[in-house]
Amino acid sequence: MRFIGTVVSAAILIVLVYLFVGWMVDGYFGGNIVPNELVPDAWAAPNSWTEWRDILIVFTFVFWMIAGAVMVAVAAALFVLVLVARRAVKENLVPAIDSLKSSLDNIRGTTEFAGETVASPIIRTFAVVKGVRTGLSAVTNLPAFIRKRKKRRK
Repeated sequence: MRFIGTVVSAAILIVLVYLFVGWMVDGYFGGNIVPNELVPDAWAAPNSWTEWRDILIVFTFVFWMIAGAVMVAVAAALFVLVLVARRAVKENLVPAIDSLKSSLDNIRGTTEFAGETVASPIIRTFAVVKGVRTGLSAVTNLPAFIRKRKKRRK
């Protein structure tokens, strides 16, 4: 791509140098850059501003057509990029999200199971112990140090 840009730039530079030299020779020195016998009868070098204007209009049109073609190519590339991104999301991201959801469901089930089988019996045991201690202290009126409560000194 860089080589093509270099070649196109060199060609444009050569044409501009040729036109500048032709203008200098034809306008300043009064001669022709191309001998008359080599010029076909149907073609002559531009010699007025209106002819230069027409040539410039044609070149501008050509460059606008090239720019339009490049814009269409960029739009097509963006469209293809969007399609590829949608397909990648559909094929890769959606299964990953589903897998993550199933992993979270497994974790939720595990924590519920652990809560039911481990924490619940421990909580029940401590509740029973606390209830028995409270009941014994109410019935027998045990001292505070047995109930593990220290009275605050004022």
